[in-house]
Amino acid sequence: MWLRIKRTLKGLPKWQLGILGLFSGIIFLTIFGPYITPFPIETADPLSRLLPPSGKHWFGTDQNGMDIFSRVIASPRTDVVIGVVATFISVVLGAPLGVLVALYESRGKTGATAFADIFMRLLEVMQSFPVFVFAMVLVAVFGGSVTNIIIAIAFVNTPVFIRLVRSEVLSLVQRPFSEAARAVGNTEMRLGFRHIFPNAFPVVMVQVSVTVGFAILLTAGLSFVGAGVRPPTAELGAMIASGAKYLIIDQWWPALFPGVALGLTVFSFGIFGEILNMAMEPRAIRKDLDRRRSTALASGGGDSEGDGTPAPVSALSAQSSAAPVLAVSNLSVAVGGPGGQELISEVSFSLAAGESMAIVGESGSGKSVLVRSVLQLLPFPLEVTSGSVHYGEIDLSGMEKREMRKLRSREIAAILPNAKSQLNPLTTVGAMLTSALHAHEKISKKDALVRAIELLEMVGITDPELRLAAYPHELSGGMAQRVCLALALMYRPRLLIADEPTAGLDVTIQRQVLDLTRDLARQSGTAQLVITGDFGIAAHYCDRVAVMQAGRIVEANRTADLFAAPRHPYTKYLLSCVQG
Repeated sequence: MWLRIKRTLKGLPKWQLGILGLFSGIIFLTIFGPYITPFPIETADPLSRLLPPSGKHWFGTDQNGMDIFSRVIASPRTDVVIGVVATFISVVLGAPLGVLVALYESRGKTGATAFADIFMRLLEVMQSFPVFVFAMVLVAVFGGSVTNIIIAIAFVNTPVFIRLVRSEVLSLVQRPFSEAARAVGNTEMRLGFRHIFPNAFPVVMVQVSVTVGFAILLTAGLSFVGAGVRPPTAELGAMIASGAKYLIIDQWWPALFPGVALGLTVFSFGIFGEILNMAMEPRAIRKDLDRRRSTALASGGGDSEGDGTPAPVSALSAQSSAAPVLAVSNLSVAVGGPGGQELISEVSFSLAAGESMAIVGESGSGKSVLVRSVLQLLPFPLEVTSGSVHYGEIDLSGMEKREMRKLRSREIAAILPNAKSQLNPLTTVGAMLTSALHAHEKISKKDALVRAIELLEMVGITDPELRLAAYPHELSGGMAQRVCLALALMYRPRLLIADEPTAGLDVTIQRQVLDLTRDLARQSGTAQLVITGDFGIAAHYCDRVAVMQAGRIVEANRTADLFAAPRHPYTKYLLSCVQG
């Protein structure tokens, strides 16, 4: 973290460094201000009333004869503490609620979404009242003590963090790394709080800084109208209020200096949030890493309709002759359930232990929807409308989520497209591997690290101890795919589903990854279902090939037979495109 801050500070313009220095000064005054004042801050001196700025009293004196400079440098103890404590309470209450509401909404279940909708409507009713008026009413009802002011400000700011975190989580929950975290067996709560919320944290921190500034301003506003901190406590809003009435007789200093101090304080907190956001970005630290690490990391490595009529496929051509590990029977998926637009129609195939099968077709043919149907990861509002998915004797389509999570990674593993996007961008490789291990077994931190190193060695990553500390953006495409392969094969699953496993990789790295996947799968007798748009991958790495068009399997056969004598016009069309 200190290296990130150092790197960020070097790249800041001078004016931002000045604001950062001002912010540091305000924090210093918050801690030590009352102890370094040249004059008492709560003792009146009637003989020194309303003296103008001078060498003795730099900011002049107020109507009670108290030194304004002393009160200004002591005031952050009140204003900043109230703003920070109130904002902290808002975050502690609002952030978890925002995550929970977003997770309920993303489930797509009627009861869960209804609860989330009702909750959000209540928040909207709360936020329909002007914040200042709402806070003033709360303070008026419960009293103007510092504790009640903090509670009132925290109460009116909590909905801000609920809505912010909810929107961020709803966006991130659809990201590939979230889907990958589900695929390795994380619960919804662990997914939300361990994988998704840390990615929303930088945005939350920026809002925290802005909200602290707003809370300080709100505190000053309440004091200005007499509903906040009461004199003689050194507080900027009360000082501005007491000094404002003397502006008409040209005695400007009692209101001006506290007003300037309030503006600078609020502004510095806003700028600090932006600087903190840059410092929390993992990419900010890695250009200054030691030469050994840098060197090591650098060396590591529209559907065509054919003739318009899908031809019927022989059941045997898509079915394994041995006892199946995976059996998909008449599977159909539609948007919004029965009666909606079908994305997959009556798909059937099976896969035996140690066998590999490719599903090929153009983009939009339904391949990825098929994968998510098998993994029980269909996003709302897609639903399975008919058919079944059996893993051995287990009907996956009827399983509860908790039971399905136990199968993922241990017995059914997935490699999803675009390896780098599958990895949590704010989490190191080591943390991802150990998190996946902790999701399925009770294991000590030390043993988990040892296992993580063994997994990286298994997939051919050199210097695995070093790679454990790497972030996804530091990895090459091939290395990121190897990490995903380590996550998928950590328990030697019986079924491996690879959805476009070489997307975005160059030809050489594609072959290395595919060779490694095939060899590791053969060692453990893992059945492989490979989703790809590349006929070359299907030809070299799969025993059987099924061709999908518009959500249907239009032809399936053993690889050599399908390439030698394709029967369906759509298959012929795709092969002619490859050969042409």
